[in-house]
Amino acid sequence: MHTMDVILVAVDGSEEADYAFETALPLAKSQGSQLVITHVINHNAYRPMSNYDSSLIGEVENEARQLLDKYKKQAEEFGITNVVADIEYGSPKTLIPRELVPKYHVDLIVTGATGINAVEKLFLGSVSEHITKNADCSVMVVRL
Repeated sequence: MHTMDVILVAVDGSEEADYAFETALPLAKSQGSQLVITHVINHNAYRPMSNYDSSLIGEVENEARQLLDKYKKQAEEFGITNVVADIEYGSPKTLIPRELVPKYHVDLIVTGATGINAVEKLFLGSVSEHITKNADCSVMVVRL
C-alpha cells in the first residue's frame, strides 16, 4: 500500500471543513504523515469591499490565523508531530491542486463536500469537485 507522507486538509470554518479535519487526524496519525492545514483567502470575494475598508482584509487574515492556530493545536494534541498551518491567497479550487499539491508533495487531500447553492454549483461546480478533477493525488471528499 502506498504511504501517505503528506495529507492536506483545507479548512474554512465551516462544519464540512471541521468534519474533513476530524477525518484527516486519525489518518495522519496512523500513517505518521505530515499534516498540512491550509486556509485559502479568496481575495476576489473581498475585492469590491477592500476599496472602502482596507482593515477588512486584516480582519479576515486574523480570523484565518486564529482558525489555523486552533486546528494546529488540536492536531498536535491528537499526537501528530509534523503539522504545518498555511494561509494562502487566491481561489481555493485552483490554488490547492495547482500550487499546494506540488509545494508540499501532497499524497492525499481531505476536503468537505463544500456547501454552495444549486445555482453556483450549476455554473461553477463545487470546490471539492474541481479539486478532485484537477489534483495529481488522491482526494477524499467527506460528507456530513
